[in-house]
Amino acid sequence: MQGDPMTTIAYRDGILAADSRATYGEDGSARVHTCKKLFRKTVTQGKKTFDVIIATAGESSPGMVFVDWYGTGKPIPDIFLHLGGDFICLVLTPQGLFEYDVYCRAEEVIDDFYAIGSGAKVALGAMACGKSAIEAVRIAARFDPYTGGRINSESLVKAEVSRGGKKVVR
Repeated sequence: MQGDPMTTIAYRDGILAADSRATYGEDGSARVHTCKKLFRKTVTQGKKTFDVIIATAGESSPGMVFVDWYGTGKPIPDIFLHLGGDFICLVLTPQGLFEYDVYCRAEEVIDDFYAIGSGAKVALGAMACGKSAIEAVRIAARFDPYTGGRINSESLVKAEVSRGGKKVVR
């Protein structure tokens, strides 16, 4: 797969977690802003329709082209074939977790936990010590300057979450 995108995305126990910091530039002129890196999408393959969660890391524009393309059944976007793009996407499906890069070829991840991005090593170490995907990204944010902001998470399982005493189905 490709390089080391500036972010941390972690997977464990059916949960994808990601930071929300976008960083542009690696020198003293870097700029940051808050962005979304997890996307829920309904796709149809054959006669089956199901939700997937796509996590994007790396260059944001090619990553968003991948999000738009995934599950459409269309050929790989020409932009990837001609211009490339330094991104990695993790796709959580009912069949498992898959990693994609600019070649749009799925590589199944069969590990119990997994992480990508500049904070991946810290996140993997945290999960090896029993931390959740959310905790792993939070810990990576303490040590990786390209990981930060709010930690967001998604699961394919709809769960009741307590917010201020009210139960919310998500």
